[in-house]
Amino acid sequence: MTAPVAVNSGLRRQAKASDDYVAEILAARKKLGGRKLSTVEKQRKLALILDDKANGHSRLGAQMIGPIQLKLRYQGLVRNVLLEDPLTPGVPVEYDILDQLGQAYMLHGNEGEVKITPFEGKRMPVSLFRIASFPRIKKEDLFYLRLNMVENAQDESKQAILKQEDGRLITLLEAAITAYSSVDPNGNSHVITAPAGYLTPNVFYDAVSVTDQLELPSARLLMNIKDSRDVYRWDVNTTGWALKDRIVAGETVTTFGEFQIGKSVMIPNKTTYLTPAPEFLGVMPVMYSLDVEDNPQVEQFHKGWVMDELIGMAILNPRGAVKIQKP
Repeated sequence: MTAPVAVNSGLRRQAKASDDYVAEILAARKKLGGRKLSTVEKQRKLALILDDKANGHSRLGAQMIGPIQLKLRYQGLVRNVLLEDPLTPGVPVEYDILDQLGQAYMLHGNEGEVKITPFEGKRMPVSLFRIASFPRIKKEDLFYLRLNMVENAQDESKQAILKQEDGRLITLLEAAITAYSSVDPNGNSHVITAPAGYLTPNVFYDAVSVTDQLELPSARLLMNIKDSRDVYRWDVNTTGWALKDRIVAGETVTTFGEFQIGKSVMIPNKTTYLTPAPEFLGVMPVMYSLDVEDNPQVEQFHKGWVMDELIGMAILNPRGAVKIQKP
């Protein structure tokens, strides 16, 4: 039954039954995606979530407020320093190396001397190693928490693997620089000390002059995150107003002169590495890249995965690597 309209009201309103209000509220919620799922629909949705292997990880939905971020996402360095080379299963992992200008040979004859400089080559076998992670989450967290625990656990594990890759790269760089410093044909040391206790452009130029004499272009500066802030402290007489304006405007310094700057927490403190472009340095053979397989522990009520990759690393031309050390 229609209720009477209020005579003195400015708007002509019509009373509604409570059932009509409830129907409108439910319709509005349904339109905004707030419809309450039934038990069967929840089970079906959860099954689809756990079955999603299209991208190697599962998603719990897009209409969720994520957790407060604890840190920035780690970005790996190694694929910007070494050439990534996909391998063919069953084929030996070997790479060609050309010796620096070969060896000087001299032939003696009755009519005089003939100098021959052969360009020698050799093959270097590269062994592969596995980097793996075993993330797992509690089954009840899929129901208790609104955040995407599956994606978060797998993403954190991928970042841990990237850190392990960069840690292997730093170990390899240290070994190559130490071994080559004693045999540099120009007698230059490949370890440069920053005399002022902090990084300056002059220190970079001292380092790049070592590779210039070896006819190699330098392209990368690999720095610890703390040491990279030295660049921001240079005065305007060193950098000019253009760089200072960019820093004040909030831009991140990713290049300086001819160098690209790479930053990582895996690089030791007070240490910077100067490397050439990847095609002048080395390779990272990959038998198979990151692979994700289910590894549930049902009796412990855990959802788990095995994430691993089979890769190798080799510096085939150590001449272009230089280490800058702060005292």
